[in-house]
Amino acid sequence: MLPLLQSPLSPTRFPRPVLGLLSLLVAVLVFSGCGSHSSQPAAMAEAGERSICEHQWILDSLTVDGREHKPRMFWQKMWRDRPYFTCDKLGFVRGSAGANPYLGKFELADSGSVRWLKPPKISRMAGRRDSDTLEKDFLLAMPRISRAHTQGDTLILEGSDGTRLEFKQAGDQPGS
Repeated sequence: MLPLLQSPLSPTRFPRPVLGLLSLLVAVLVFSGCGSHSSQPAAMAEAGERSICEHQWILDSLTVDGREHKPRMFWQKMWRDRPYFTCDKLGFVRGSAGANPYLGKFELADSGSVRWLKPPKISRMAGRRDSDTLEKDFLLAMPRISRAHTQGDTLILEGSDGTRLEFKQAGDQPGS
């Protein structure tokens, strides 16, 4: 065989152990995404903490278009009607907007910035209930969110227009 026709990775150029290491290195780089991003963005976890998507979050306060919703006695008694937020590692966002369930999808960057792939909307279901003011404002606020971060047991979702949702950690997701 002519030397010009040999592949640069042919066995005559590299000893067998080196080829094995090169194959292993290529496999590791392919499966790890070359280290450019992880399966769980840093923004989804505090130092040493678990992902925000491993917790359930209950709405504590909401500000949108200058209107504020703060916990009232009604919220304390009617947990089933209190908006909540959950997400998964694939970016699906779900919960209750108050009277009805919602579903959406987002991307969360390492910096904490949020990009909505599918803004949250009320899920189809039998027996859908009429939305109250809190639910309407919740669904108005969610697509405006452009940043997410945590402070202790509080999840804060903020928009550049002053929209702000604060959630208190309610517990771990089932199966976490």
